[in-house]
Amino acid sequence: MRWVDRGPGPGEVAGYARQYTQGWIDYFQNRTGQRPADFLWAVFRPLLENRTNNICWYCEQQCYAGGESGGYTPTVDHFRPLSRFPQLAYEWSNWVFSCQRCNDLKGNKWPQSGYVDPCAAEVMERPEQHFDYDVATGEIIPKAGLTGAARRKAWDTINDLGLNQWLLISLREERIRAFIAELLLTPHTDQQDFIASHTEQPTEFSGAVGMVIEQLRQDGHI
Repeated sequence: MRWVDRGPGPGEVAGYARQYTQGWIDYFQNRTGQRPADFLWAVFRPLLENRTNNICWYCEQQCYAGGESGGYTPTVDHFRPLSRFPQLAYEWSNWVFSCQRCNDLKGNKWPQSGYVDPCAAEVMERPEQHFDYDVATGEIIPKAGLTGAARRKAWDTINDLGLNQWLLISLREERIRAFIAELLLTPHTDQQDFIASHTEQPTEFSGAVGMVIEQLRQDGHI
């Protein structure tokens, strides 16, 4: 997971919020009426996905529209679940571009400490402050030094989003091996530009690549 700048919300979102939010509040909180049929956050999915070139903001895999994409169909997830926070149904800051896999795994869960927000406004709440990459196992792990609620939040995010499922571990390892192999072949004078090209733009697993780069820097290898 890497930090994503969601950008400012389109003006139309506020209008939809005024028109449709109460229906979700009535259904989930007041237990009245039928489940609303509006899902207009999907209208804004292209704006969200364009922020990261169709990369899921949770697992960092490429999303694909179409029948063969399976769990990686692009969706819009309510970061704070719609069923528990219906007042945020049309809140731009609560929408996350997500693959169907992550959206389904997260579901209606909301642990006591919440989840790590890929778009957190506060620097200390961002993914890079919560996660690290274990080069021995290929797993995403809580960052060293986290304690209490921050550590629980990191673990809940990792576990509930399945960030260490076997397939993700395998794909991350493959991506990182390829990056390191290219880095070693890159002249020292060009390494910083090469690193920037793999971390400053959203690509698959660029968050994990960034964690490895930080480890290499701390160890004095780059």
